[in-house]
Order: sequence, then structure tokens, then C-alpha cells
Amino acid sequence: MTLLRAEKQIQQAINEGRLTLAESESKKLLSYFGVPVAPFAVVRTAAEALSRASKTGFPVVLKGHGPTLTHKTERQLVRVNIRSQAELRRAFADITRVAGKEGDGCLLQPFIEGRREFVAGLFRDPQFGAVIMFGLGGIFTEALADTAFRIAPVSKSQALRMIEEISSQSLLGAFRGEAPADRESLAGVVMSLSDLALAHPEVKEVDINPLIVSPKGKVKAVDALVVLEDTAGLSGKPASAGLRAVSRAIDTMAHPKSIAVIGATRTHSEGFPGMYACIDGFGYPGELYPINPHADEILGRKAYPTVKAIGKPVDLVVVTVPAPRVPAALKDCVEAGCHHVHIFSSGFAETGEPEGIRLQKEIALIAREGNLHVVGPNCMGLYVPASKLVTWLNAPAPSGPVAFVSQSGGNAQDYTSYAAEKMGVHFSKVFSYGNALTLDSTDFLDYLEHDAETKIITMYLEGVKDGTRLLKQVTRINRTKPVIILKAGLTDSGARAVASHTGSLAGGEKIWNAFFRQTGAVRVESLEEMADVACAFQHLGQTRGNGVAVIGTGGGVGVAAADACSREGLNLAPFPEGLMTKLRTFIPPAGNMIRNPIDAHLILIEPDLLGKTLDLLAAQPWLNMFIISLHMDWLFSRGQGEATRRITQYLARDARHHTAGKPLVVALRQYNPNPLIRTVMDDVKRILLDAGIPFFDGIPRAAAALGKIAKYHRYQ
Repeated sequence: MTLLRAEKQIQQAINEGRLTLAESESKKLLSYFGVPVAPFAVVRTAAEALSRASKTGFPVVLKGHGPTLTHKTERQLVRVNIRSQAELRRAFADITRVAGKEGDGCLLQPFIEGRREFVAGLFRDPQFGAVIMFGLGGIFTEALADTAFRIAPVSKSQALRMIEEISSQSLLGAFRGEAPADRESLAGVVMSLSDLALAHPEVKEVDINPLIVSPKGKVKAVDALVVLEDTAGLSGKPASAGLRAVSRAIDTMAHPKSIAVIGATRTHSEGFPGMYACIDGFGYPGELYPINPHADEILGRKAYPTVKAIGKPVDLVVVTVPAPRVPAALKDCVEAGCHHVHIFSSGFAETGEPEGIRLQKEIALIAREGNLHVVGPNCMGLYVPASKLVTWLNAPAPSGPVAFVSQSGGNAQDYTSYAAEKMGVHFSKVFSYGNALTLDSTDFLDYLEHDAETKIITMYLEGVKDGTRLLKQVTRINRTKPVIILKAGLTDSGARAVASHTGSLAGGEKIWNAFFRQTGAVRVESLEEMADVACAFQHLGQTRGNGVAVIGTGGGVGVAAADACSREGLNLAPFPEGLMTKLRTFIPPAGNMIRNPIDAHLILIEPDLLGKTLDLLAAQPWLNMFIISLHMDWLFSRGQGEATRRITQYLARDARHHTAGKPLVVALRQYNPNPLIRTVMDDVKRILLDAGIPFFDGIPRAAAALGKIAKYHRYQ
């Protein structure tokens, strides 16, 4: 019955052409979903106001009432703490005069005592849909912007965490003689807004401000605004059968038995030789067809004027002609019965220019009507080492367990090269999808979730078409396959015209912060950090805590380690006296610190002592991981690199047998320009790489990778 009343109220307003509900309507709607609103009555005469106040008792609050009366405080349409009939009579006259024709009487409610004011609300984000907000309210809402956000649906545990995230925590506890705020009730308001948002997509924005906490800790919504939008005619989500068809299409493109390249040429200027030559040069073993009406053969293969001229469908068509010729190329694909297309060509909507936008609309129509699955335009496409498929130069040949989904083609090339060469990270599938004409990041995620060759998923995102779908996918996938995301464009989210405080306080970064908190996805800030973290996930087992021990020597290792570990949420706790006593049996005091970090040169030049140290540390239940910091310049001075190679070989062969399965990584520090040291450094990296021991340039990068691993497993 409650839901029917809510539906009737919303639809009536939309039918009347009203997209803003009056405060009384807003409060009724919220009450249907369990929000504790202050009791109220709409009064249309002074006599009615006096009669109502005599029943509820003074003091009271009187506000202007009407569907177009928003931001009433700023318009002098609110009177609070009215204590007498005379005051109430004057207030009614003043408010109705100021409201004029916009007014429809006044709203009368009891004066709710309480010095703590919060705000809660919802709004619709273009990418993620319904977003729920909670924060410090009243006059401080915009001034301090002390808020937390979550993307609907919001569970009770997420709602409680939201409340804990605001900076004004002191207001939630016992405060100046007042009882602690009822957090369960506050969380209930957040969940009620989430339920409302999911039940009624017509609700565009809700603003509850203030949400007052009484001296006894009780919560009441004393003001509310609901903004609607007419959602008639909006399309629904794709059916599951359609999603399965998309995944089958992606699998065909990732394992093509035949490829045609439209725009293949024989000659190129210096530099990039063209995608046809890249595919051929990488050793693609399937049927490869060059499409060029002005050539008889290209790189030893017969050329065809059109795809249709091949005489049979191919699994993948790569389009490399200039943008104005792409529509004709797609029509050729449709006529040839080829439905899987990668458009390398640029010059479409990404330009922001009218002609580019028009061209993208044209090819979108062709793709939709021709049932084409399109990667691109404006992208590098696919890199699948196992299929010997790549569309750029110098790609690493080995396969690996990491997938990469990237909106940027340049990042696809840079990241895969860097991760493979520097960190030994290799890839199962890489998708560069550009403007996402028909296939977006969420389509590739659906595919990779079930791809047996992929164990870790990395992503570079600028924007998404369906944030709600992305949220559900990443939340689900991240439980079994770590999802590591570099999100670009957070500082230039742009302003949106909104009627409520809630929407104006939100921005791209705050919503994405909520996304990462809700999904548990691993957030990185650069391609280099993404490679670090992917390497750590690939080689390290699960960690059950954040306790870390650092072992190194010289160069202020203690201060550097303490700062880096603290920043990354790792616990670099001092060792207890009993443990230090045991360490002192083989590590002498002179020049050797053992409190954590261990700054002891002896155990780095006598590797067996390192093993004894690790045995003692690994037995401590509160220690969960290890960082071995190697000062390459100092080690080189011990026998011209002999000590360096000895400790490195020990780390590669033996050290992991002394860690009880707990993660161990190496931090390398090197500053001296001596080329001999640099040569030894290269040897060290090669040995560790071959052994699957993650290594990082410096303690901060090592701590950052371990911190993200620990946070990921803690979230699970």
C-alpha cells in the first residue's frame, strides 16, 4: 500500500507538469520509505495555524509552502522557535506576503531542539545512477563539505561506514551533555534513500537538510526537497542473452582464425608501418587478407578491393582508413557478413568538432542496423599474445595472467611494454577500446570474468557508459580476480545544475571514491604503480594482516621505512624485548639496530644470518610481510659486487623457505653513477625477476604495493 501511495504521488506531480514536490509532499514520500520526518501540517489561514499550534504546543516552526518554493531560508520564508500566538500571527502574515503567488499556505511543525545538524540526500549521476550522500548539515553544508557518498544500493554496513567517514565525528558521540546520535537511525535514513532511489527512477534528487539530532540522540528530518524527472521512454538494460552474445563476439575477436585489414598498404613513412604489417610481423598464423583496391598484393599476400570480395566472412576486420571513409568500410563489412570490427581510425567524437560528432553518429547507426560488434573507433584494438595478435610494434611475445582494459591506445602500448620489461608482468588479453562505439569497458569485464587465462584485471578508465553495471561487475569479480584501476580525469568533473545541496556537494572524484570503497577495487595513480601492484598480486600469496618488518642497512632506512609504511597503512611496530633478545644472539650491537626496521649490515653480507632472522620474524603472528632493502652502492663496495650477487642469489633461492609463506619483496636503492654498479643492478633485477621475487625502486614503492595487497585481502 505504501509503495502504491508513493507511486501515485509521484505520477500525479509529473502529470501536472511539476518536477519539484512541495515540502509536505516530499516529507510524505520520504515517510513512506521509513525516514523519520518531523510531524507537520499545511495551514492556509492564520486562524488554522493558531488552531494547529494550540494542539501541538509551542514553540513551533512556520515555513512557506509551495512546489516552487526552494531555498526558503535564503528567501526569508522560514521562522523558527515561535513561542506565542502573536508571533505566529505575524510570521504567517510576513511569509505569505513574501511568497506571493508562489505560496500555497504555510507548513507548520514543532520546533525540534538539537544543536547537531546533518544532511542526507540522493542524486542521479550520469555514469553511476543513484548516489546517496550523508554529511554535516545546516549552515555548514556547503562551507565545510564534510560529506561521504555511496552508489545505490547501499547496505547497512556500508551506511554505517559512511557515517564513520565524515570528519565531524565528535558530533556523533556524546556532545556537550547530549546523548550520542542514534547511528542505527542515521544509517536507516541512508538506506531509505537508497530504497527510494531504486524503487522510483523518477526521483532525480532528494535533499534532507537539516537532519537534526535531539539532546536524547533521536533523529528527525525537519526539511526536505524532492526533485523529479519524467523517465517515460527510457530504455532498459540489455538482456542477459544479449550480454552472452557480446562475450562470444569478444572471444571470436580475441582468437580470430581470419583477419582482414581495410586500408593495408605496401609503403609507409618512417615509424609506424601500419597495422597490417604489425599483425603480420608478430607472427599471426591465421588467414590474413589485405584490403586495398589499388594493390594486387601486399607483403606477399593477394590484396582484395573489398572485404566482400574475399568471398567468405572473416572473424575480425581491422579498419585503418581515414574517418570519412569508415562508413563505407562498415557497410562493406555488413554486406560481407563480417560482424566483428576494430576501427583504428580517429577523427570522430573525440575531436569535439561537429563533423567528427556527425561521423560517429553515422557509423553508430550503421553498426546498430548491421549488428556489428565494434572495438573503437580511435583505438589500438587487441593484443593477445597466445593468438599472435597485436596491432603495434615491439609487443612482448610471452603470455601471462594479467589482462588490461584501456580507453587509451597509447597507455595500452606503454603499460604492457613497461610491465613486461621492468616487472616481468605478461598479459593474457589487452583491449584498447577508444570511443566505445558499441563495446565498452563493462563488456570486456564480462568477458574477462570468465576467461580462464586471466587471473588479474587491470584497467585504465576515463569514463564509463553504465556506471551501475560497472559497480556490480567489479564488486563481484574482485572477490576472485583482483581488479586494479587507474582512473583518469577526476579533477575536471565539471559543474552540474542541480536544485539541491546534495548534488552540488558531489563531484566526479567523490563518487569514484565511493566506487572504490564499495567494490574493494585496487586504486592506483600511475601506470608504473599499476605494474608494481600487478606484479605483487601475481607473485605474492594472501596476507592476513598489515604487520611488516623491514630489513636493510644504511642511508636512513629507519626513517624512510617508517614514513612509507605509515602512509600506506602498514604497521611497522617495534619488536618486543623477547624477540630482540633472540636476535642479539647472532646480531651484535655495534652498528646494528634491531627494533624494526632492522638496520644490520651483517645479515646482508652473511645470508645464513638473514635466514635465521626471517625464521624468528616469521614465527611472530602479528608480522605478515617482509621488505628487504638492498643499498646497492654499499653492497657493491663489499667485493666489487660479490656480496650483492651472493645476497641476491640467497633471496632468489632460499629466503622464501624462511618466511612461513608470508609475502617477501625487495626494495632496491642505488644512487652512485658508477656504471659497474648499474651493471650489477641489472644482474640483480634479472635474478629476482627469474625467481618471481617482486622488486621495487625504493621502500616507498615496495610499501605501496604491499599496502594495497593487504587492503585488498582485508576487504575480502
